Amino acid sequence: MADSSVALSANEFASLAEIGKGKAQGEIPQAHGERLTNLGYAIRRLGDLELTSSGARRLATGE
Repeated sequence: MADSSVALSANEFASLAEIGKGKAQGEIPQAHGERLTNLGYAIRRLGDLELTSSGARRLATGE
């Protein structure tokens, strides 16, 4: 389970939102994708990033 107390930069949060829209991998920095995956907010499936349930909850909180 992801720790919702971990601070995300404004740019990382924007990347999380892009992942939530789908097919955003080319539009976000690789470092953001890696960090969001390591935090448990995203998962890579067949080369594409998708939100996890933790990522969806974090996105819904708006922080």
